[in-house]
Amino acid sequence: MKKTITTLFFVLFSAILFSQTLHSPGEILKIMEKSPVMFNVEMLSAPVPCPDRSDNLNYHDVYRVKTDSSMKTYAYSLKPEAQPYFEKAEEYFGKHNMDSACYFYEKVLEADPQYYKVMTYLGQVYDTMNDNEKAIEWYNKAIANNYIDYMAHWFLADIYRMKGDIDKAVDEITIASILNRNNPRIKASQVEIFKLAKIKGNDWCFTPQCIISKENDAVKIAFDEYWIGYAMAKAVWKYEPGYRQSMGVAENVYSSLEDKECLVNLMASLTNAKKNISKYPELKTLKKAIENDYINEYIFYEIVLPEHPNVAYQLSESFIERIKDYILKYRYL
Repeated sequence: MKKTITTLFFVLFSAILFSQTLHSPGEILKIMEKSPVMFNVEMLSAPVPCPDRSDNLNYHDVYRVKTDSSMKTYAYSLKPEAQPYFEKAEEYFGKHNMDSACYFYEKVLEADPQYYKVMTYLGQVYDTMNDNEKAIEWYNKAIANNYIDYMAHWFLADIYRMKGDIDKAVDEITIASILNRNNPRIKASQVEIFKLAKIKGNDWCFTPQCIISKENDAVKIAFDEYWIGYAMAKAVWKYEPGYRQSMGVAENVYSSLEDKECLVNLMASLTNAKKNISKYPELKTLKKAIENDYINEYIFYEIVLPEHPNVAYQLSESFIERIKDYILKYRYL
């Protein structure tokens, strides 16, 4: 029986809620003033560090099936009749006997054609044998059958880099980074490829400089002066009675509408206060994303995927392309 992976699928549909009217910083302040909840504000005493998410990874163990009406992700399960071939292939690959490894990997596909990740392994075999064209062929087969195979995109990028086809390498490594957001080895490859493409590879982490907590009936909001608009909106979403429901979002359900309102308030408060954001890449990029209608892509790449990388399994190819465009056009200023 196929095991369906559906984690956080609801996130995707929240984007359509962006037609909901957003509240301005002034309106958020009025909500807080009239609230039965006591909101206490203070300055943040120390910077909030970027969390270490290097262990929060996707693994090469799922595939996606699309139909006209649905998109489902399944955990791989090798058919029993293919298991002996797979074990032989792995054994020969470990011994660097690539001809035999190739033979048995192909036998796996004959016995279990939906075990698509073997296509990526065949690409690795031919890559090891320095047969770039066959490796590219198999990586592309893996992607055609299972677009969310981040390893196929990653290894394909490395071949294009070696061949000097830097534009294709940039495209593939960027898609790999979307599909496995926190993988440090993909990030290292991305930096190397971006240098060759003369793209600034300095990474940054979206880390709101605020801490919101509740003690008894009072909510404490501690924030850096740049983050006041974000902190107030986030506190209202988290603790104002009935606010989420008034925005069309059920209790205990994530909606990217929340992040959009918080980010728009962040930028509005910075603009109103005439703050200089030139030293803050996350704020400069946010400004560009809002101005060019890439805020949805900003939210998913900077906020959702670092925390929940497996959400990438449910993103359409067209939306992943939009995220890629956001990264290459606006993220590295």
